[in-house]
Amino acid sequence: MTKLKLRNLIKIFSFLWGALAALLGVTWLFVAASGAVKTGPIAGYVAGVGFLLVAAPLLTFPLSNRIAELLLAVALLALALGMLWLAFQPNLPTSHPVLVQVAAVAFAVMLLARVGLALRRNRSALGIRKDS
Repeated sequence: MTKLKLRNLIKIFSFLWGALAALLGVTWLFVAASGAVKTGPIAGYVAGVGFLLVAAPLLTFPLSNRIAELLLAVALLALALGMLWLAFQPNLPTSHPVLVQVAAVAFAVMLLARVGLALRRNRSALGIRKDS
């Protein structure tokens, strides 16, 4: 199988998985809007938006790799913020173990470091300096 065929196959599978995730996200939003979620409509809305966040980079990857990378970074940052919010939410009846809080902070810090290093690498490849 040639490289071009493999790339096209990956793009097709990416688009199909993105379409399925988007369909699942929209279904979750409709279920939450109908009031059929036992834990409350907020949980349904969060699940639906989470699936839509995951679907966005998968749907745009066949069209533009650059935009898909940007959407993936935004989705991961939203996931990291959600993890931090859940790990340190004070009004829960049970307290979270310290390990969960450390994992949420570590994920957020590593993600910010990764995105920052990627931006720095792109700026240095373009020849942009801070002092100029």
